Order: sequence, then structure tokens, then C-alpha cells
Amino acid sequence: MLFKEHPAVILLLSTFFAVLVIASSLDHMAQPNKYPTHRSTPLRERAMGLPFRVLPLLLMFGCALAVTGRAVGAGVLSIVATALLVLGSNLKRALLDEPLLFSDAVLVKACFQHPRFYVDALPLPARVAVLSGLSATVLTIVALFVFDLTHLTRIGGSTLVLRIIGLLLGVSSLLLLRELARTSLPRRLMPFPDYDATMPMHGFLATTSISWLLWLQDRHRPISSHSQAARREPPVGKVPIVVVIQCESFADPTTLMPTKAALPPLPKLEQLRHTARHHGRLHMSGFGAYTMRTEYGVLFGHEETELGFRRFDPYLSAQSHFQDALPNRLKSLFQNRIFVHPHDMRFYARDRLMPASGFTKLVGAAEFDGSAKCGPHVSDRSLGEHLVGLINDAVRKDQSTFIFAVTIENHGPWPEGLSAYLDHLAHGDALLGTIHGALEKCGHPALLAFYGDHRPTIPNAVTPGNGRHTPFLIFEFGTQTLAPRSKQDLTPAGLHHAIYEAILRTQ
Repeated sequence: MLFKEHPAVILLLSTFFAVLVIASSLDHMAQPNKYPTHRSTPLRERAMGLPFRVLPLLLMFGCALAVTGRAVGAGVLSIVATALLVLGSNLKRALLDEPLLFSDAVLVKACFQHPRFYVDALPLPARVAVLSGLSATVLTIVALFVFDLTHLTRIGGSTLVLRIIGLLLGVSSLLLLRELARTSLPRRLMPFPDYDATMPMHGFLATTSISWLLWLQDRHRPISSHSQAARREPPVGKVPIVVVIQCESFADPTTLMPTKAALPPLPKLEQLRHTARHHGRLHMSGFGAYTMRTEYGVLFGHEETELGFRRFDPYLSAQSHFQDALPNRLKSLFQNRIFVHPHDMRFYARDRLMPASGFTKLVGAAEFDGSAKCGPHVSDRSLGEHLVGLINDAVRKDQSTFIFAVTIENHGPWPEGLSAYLDHLAHGDALLGTIHGALEKCGHPALLAFYGDHRPTIPNAVTPGNGRHTPFLIFEFGTQTLAPRSKQDLTPAGLHHAIYEAILRTQ
């Protein structure tokens, strides 16, 4: 009787049922969507994941209903949004061997601020796919508005009721998800931050929701790695000039494509390995992107295994651990602690995070206005000249100085593929030689740490299957207390500890 008197209720329920069926089918297309043959998918575990499959769709449907005031329009928008998310996730996996993550949402603002920074990094087929998806979304929204130009101005009737229902659905589904975060269910379904192990059973939207809820649980948990075990007050005395350089996409070309023709080695990297106090391979989880993971590891010294679900974007929860950042640990030793990056400091919120991490000065894009570029970004040569100036200034004024520099030249895109990347890579190698030479000649105790943040992603050339490690080197100059030369692989967090101990040793 109720359905006969209120056909809108029938339409609303049937539309959401259609959304569940169609969107779930689309969701299943996100890769990976199958377990290895030796894995089983118990029905009970699938049933436990049902709330995480339904609630994200209910949230999207409710929000769309609150905006449009029409059940069919909300259903169409929900299906299109799901399709776009799955498309984006599969494109990202093809490029970076990683799906879309809940933490990627923070990059939306950066995409609007610097769209070419991301669009130019995509190969042509991916650009076409993204443009087609966005065009379909715009056309869908336009079609909904043209179909009924008056629906946004209606005050009474079923439209207002549907908007209220949509608002209630959206809010209640979000609150239910947040309540689930207080239970043990999310961690039972996803005990480790591994999308590939969870997506085949529960799907992309559910896995994304679960990982977000577990991030909410993890973000304020204390980390007791080095703050208690290795922290000690640095001694007072003659302090070195310290330069740490994170070089964009810097990798050893001889290891990039082991199954293909060997690439020639970098001259400075090959030469200086023999004089480095410590060198080896820097192992990381990311490939082709996520500079902030490596940067955070080196600055804060926290292993990804300790971070839990914070590992995907550790800067999102960095405010809980500022005391562990390298410049804060060394603030009693270094008068000047300078962060240098010739790009927009708003990326990863460096403009806020770096001062809180203990840096006394930030040198960003404005200081490099008029500097030479190589490709679309400030050249490594220009950055090297600026760093040499900071080194000479520290020597002249006899000021204790810690410099952490992040390069940008080799970010890409590489229109000519591998050959363009190798040209920029050679400039990173020259930067290593420039700063090494400047510190060697400065006549002051000094330390240099140089490493790559991640490997490049170059379709049909450099792929994740060939490895993810980059080289690192640590040099000590003008000190009587030298550590024996060693070759040992490290994680970014391990490099943090190696740099810290090397600084203390140079006293």
C-alpha cells in the first residue's frame, strides 16, 4: 500500500539496487581482482566485508541525491563516479604498480594548482582515457541539468524530500563507517596495509574504505623506534657543515633494465663510490612517485612497518612525531637548518611541515626566479650553484649549518622517453660531483649524503619488476674520526640513523 501511494519510494529503492549491482560489477574490474590459485575466499570473510562494500556506495548515492534531488540522476552520477575511480586506479597501477589509495585524495588540490605537473607525466593513452572519463562525467551532469532545468529551484514536492533523504543517507553512511573504525572488524579484514591482498576478496571501494578507517586508528599511535633507542644529546664542539641531497628519480642506470642492453654507468657515481664512507642500495616500497615516503623516512627515521597504514602518505600524520625529525634532533648542534626545494612548497604541505620539523629557513621556488631551467623545472645546475653559495656562506661566517635539499629537474615528463631521462640523470650525477667538490675544498669538517628518492616510471623501458632501489652515498670530509668504509643496503629510515650517527662521529 505504501509503495502504491508513494511511487517515488519504489523508484528510489530500485535505483539504489541498480547502483549496487552495476557499481559492484565495475568495482570488480579494479586490479587485482583475483586471488592466486592457492588462495581461498571463504564466504564468511566476504560476508564480514559487506558493510564496507555497501556503505561507500550509499555515501556516494546519498551525496548525489542531496545535490540533484532525483533518484535516477543520483544513480547515474554514482555509477559514473565508480567507473572513474576504477579507471583511475587501473591507470595508476599500470604506471606505478599501485592502485588509487585513500591518501591520494589530498592530491586533488595539488592537481588543480599545478595540473600540468600531473597531466604531463601521463603517457598519451592514459591522458586520452582520463580526458574521456572526465568528459563523460561533465556530459552526464549537463544532461541531467538540461533534462530538468527547474529541479534545482524547486522548494517543495518530492525533490526537497529526496534531497533530505540523500543528506540523511550520506551523513548516516559516513557515521556508520566511522563507528566501524572503533571496532576490530577493519583490522580483521585487512591486518596489513596491503591492497593487493585485500582487493581480490572485498573489492576496490571496500579496501579503500577499510584502509582509511585503519589509518584513523593508526595516525595517533606512538612510534618508539629511535626516539628512545638511539636519541642522545649531540656533543658540543666543532660541528660539520652537513648537506643532504634527495635527488629526483636518481637511479643507477646499470640496474634500470637488467634484461635489456646495459646502459653506461654515471661517471661521478661510479668514481665516488670508491671514496664514500658508506654506500649501497636504498630500498623503498614506492616506484615512480611518492617522493614524500622516502623524504619522510630519511627525515623522521620511521620504518614503514612501524607506520602501519600511515605508510601510504606519512606526512598526513607527521604532526604527531615532529620531535623525531632530523633537524629537531640536531637543533642544539646546528644554528642554521635550511630546507631547499626549487618548487612550490605547498606540495605535501612542506610550507607547514618543514618549519615544524625544525628547519629554520625554507628556500623555495621564489628564490629561484630567473634561474636556468632544464625542461619544465629548475635545473640541477642552478640548484647546485645555490647550494655552493650556502656552503661558502656557512664557511665564511663560521656558522653551523645543516642543509636538506630536494631536486626537481628530473621529475619528468620525459617526452623522448629513456633518452630524455638519461640526460637529466647525468645532470644529477654532475650535481653530486659539484657538491662533493665544494665540501672537499671548503676547509671545514663536512658531511654529504646523496640519494635517489625513487626510480622513474618509463613505459616499455623502466618497470617495477626490474627493482625499486636507488643508490645512496655518505661522505665525510676534514675529520679525524672516520668510520671504516662500508657497503650496506638501507631503507630510508636506516639512512636517517646512518646520517645522524655520522654527524655525531665528526665531532
